[in-house]
Amino acid sequence: MQVAYQGIPGAFSEAAALSLFPGAEAIPRDTFADVFEALESGVVNAAVVPVENSQAGAVVDVYDLLRRHRGARIVAEAMLRVRHHLLGVPGARIEDVRTARSHPQALAQVEEYLRGRSIRPVVAFDTAGAAAEVAQLRDRSVAAVASRRAAERYGLVVLAPSIETAPDNMTRFFALAPAHDAGVAERIPAALRSGAPKTSLAYATANVAGALLRSLQPFATAGLQLTKIESRPSREQPWDYVFYLDFEGDPVVSPASEALALMRTSCAWVHVLGTYPAATSVLEPDG
Repeated sequence: MQVAYQGIPGAFSEAAALSLFPGAEAIPRDTFADVFEALESGVVNAAVVPVENSQAGAVVDVYDLLRRHRGARIVAEAMLRVRHHLLGVPGARIEDVRTARSHPQALAQVEEYLRGRSIRPVVAFDTAGAAAEVAQLRDRSVAAVASRRAAERYGLVVLAPSIETAPDNMTRFFALAPAHDAGVAERIPAALRSGAPKTSLAYATANVAGALLRSLQPFATAGLQLTKIESRPSREQPWDYVFYLDFEGDPVVSPASEALALMRTSCAWVHVLGTYPAATSVLEPDG
């Protein structure tokens, strides 16, 4: 079993991949686009990608890729407790640090800490990648914001633990499988598949007044809980938008099936990205 993730060993995405698929070989890829390509080409059996953080919001590139790669479907979600640590080379002190490197999402999650200590954020492509860069530089004035696992892997020390602004900082991950491979979901531990059904979809409304309201009304009428709705530029033409929506329910079971049928009457198109068990617990891989 091989599972692709974005980043390098020590990344939070690697921890999520190994939690969702214990015993699998985690395969690093440079970009999210590379992760999706590895899945659709059959190089790996599954993929794990972050989709949103409780403080910094959506990982927009992943949502756009989910819409474009129709050969992939969501089979599970996981909530990962994210603890960001300020990492330095051995012998460094917090007083020495002038810059901190990390992924933009991580930097947004520790912005208050860095600003309060006049540490300048520097963007890196990945949290663990930032840790590897700091280890190579061996400069006491340069730190990384990453996991404790990354510190151990790259020989760094924790200068300040848990520097995230919010104590309940979490990232939501999707497990992805080829669209017609039901066996992948069965490799996920039963404890992570015990939640009620949840569905993610993307759609575009018809170009008529009130279409957005009419697209959402069927869920309210059916008593279905919406857990997320977000708009994104379609990238097909200026000021054209796509909506991403999550709701509690299975689109092939009543009343969700009727709600979705009514929704389609006010939409240009609807793409179901996957139906999967809702996460019922928070994973703690880096406590």
